[in-house]
Amino acid sequence: MLVPRQQYSRELKIAAMHEIESGKGIAEVARMFQVSPKRLETWKGEWRAKGELAFPGNASRPPSKLDADRIAQLERKIGQQAMEIEFLKKALRRFREHPLPVVGNGNAVSISKSGKRPTRGQQ
Repeated sequence: MLVPRQQYSRELKIAAMHEIESGKGIAEVARMFQVSPKRLETWKGEWRAKGELAFPGNASRPPSKLDADRIAQLERKIGQQAMEIEFLKKALRRFREHPLPVVGNGNAVSISKSGKRPTRGQQ
């Protein structure tokens, strides 16, 4: 079973970097923000390389080809389901307007005869 990856907000990452810059140790900041020291080291490297442009988040990345394909696939499925719903609505409307005759056990409403021969006692 796959465990979803933990995601941290840009604000939390920047706050952690400010704490490290203020002179606190990595281990102390890691405990404070409940983040692994290794992860803080990774963030620190990105922070030093990019400064305020670090940690852009998901909003700045362009949609990938896989995302576009998945969106197109889901839109086709929605269209297909909408057509199926309309078809079923029309079918339900017809059955409500013209209900089928009710067939009981041996009642006169029966529309077909059995192909069996009557037994000797019924002749």
